[in-house]
This record gives sequence, structure tokens and C-alpha cells, in this order.
Amino acid sequence: MVQEKMEKVNAGGIEKLKNGIPHDDVFERIKEMMSHNQLIPGQKIIYQDLATKLNTSITPVVQALKRLESYKIVQYSPNKGYMVTEITEGELRELYEAREALEIFLLPRIIKNITPEGIASIRDYFRKQDTLSPNNWILHDWQFHLKITAYARHEVIYHLLDEIIERTHLRYRPQYLGEQRLRDTFKEHREILNSLVSGNLKEARNAVRNHIHHQLDYTIEHILRL
Repeated sequence: MVQEKMEKVNAGGIEKLKNGIPHDDVFERIKEMMSHNQLIPGQKIIYQDLATKLNTSITPVVQALKRLESYKIVQYSPNKGYMVTEITEGELRELYEAREALEIFLLPRIIKNITPEGIASIRDYFRKQDTLSPNNWILHDWQFHLKITAYARHEVIYHLLDEIIERTHLRYRPQYLGEQRLRDTFKEHREILNSLVSGNLKEARNAVRNHIHHQLDYTIEHILRL
């Protein structure tokens, strides 16, 4: 995703930073590092190290971190600098509650708009998850839900859900996911897809609600253990 954005920017002739990537992509590159656990919750961020990895200067790195701070993904402490924030139980509950409300609200629109070809495309994407590592699975789970949400054709809520899921997953460590939870999630995803195929709104609501509740309960349980 970031690479595609970079190619579009470069093709458009936008000036690069000296010896570095386009200024607007520093923010996306840092998020990508978090999503691959190259920056993990609780880790202090060393500006110069990060600038070196991104082949840019410190200024755009600090600007990107300030943007991430507004999303509560990183936090700044005087004399200490920035660190990736640990997600709390209270924040998790609020994020999942918002996600549940928005996803369930969109279901009638999704059922109305989704096509057999769309279902087939999502199923194909879904099958690929079966062989993924826990870290890559987190990214695919994110995309699985957004692919379904896209069929609601509601741009504002789509971007809100993207932000909500992002705020969760960028601080979600792979060790939170055990093999049993991976298998349970595959089953829950399958139930969501089957309910969309049948067009049964009640079943779809139950499937989405159960999936979100199970994921929240599991995540909280394992965060409290660490």
C-alpha cells in the first residue's frame, strides 16, 4: 500500500526530500514499520535511527510522530522523546464498541450492494489467510474487514473504521494471537461471509457482533497477562 502511494507520488513528479522519500510518505512508512512490528508498543523511538532507516532527515520524522500522537499511537514525554503507546483495556473497549456500532450499521447497505463476484473475491482473499504468520494475519484481518465495508459505499464511515482498526492493530503484538484464536477467527470470518451470501441481515449482525466480542475478550485477556 505504501509502495503504491510512493510510486504514484514519484510518477507525478513531486519533489523528494534530499536523499530521501517524499515528505508525505514518511508518516505512512512509520505506520508500516509499526504494522510489521519493527516498532513495538513500549519502545522508545530514536529520531536519528528512524531517519536513517527511512533515508530522510529528522524534521519529517518528528512531524510524522506529531501526527501519530494525535491518534494516540505514540506519546511524547519531556526529556524522553516519543515512544509507541501501550494500548489500554479502556481504550480497547471504546475502539471495539465504536467498530461494532459502525460495522453493524453498514450491514444492510453491504448486503444490498455486494455482488457474487465481490463475495468470490473476498473468499479468495480469505483463503490466503490460512497460511499466514500471526503478524501477517493481523494485516490481512484488517483488510478483510475493510474489503467488506467498501461495499457499503459510505466513504466517511469506511475511513472512520479504517482509523479505528488501525489504532488497534498498530499496537497489537503478534504474541497476543495463539493458534486457537487464529482458527476461531477463520471460522468467524467464514460465518460473516456466509451470512452475506444468504442476505440474512439478522445472521450477519450476529456473526459480526460475535466476532468483535470474541476478539475483544481475547485481546483484553492476553494484554492483562503481559
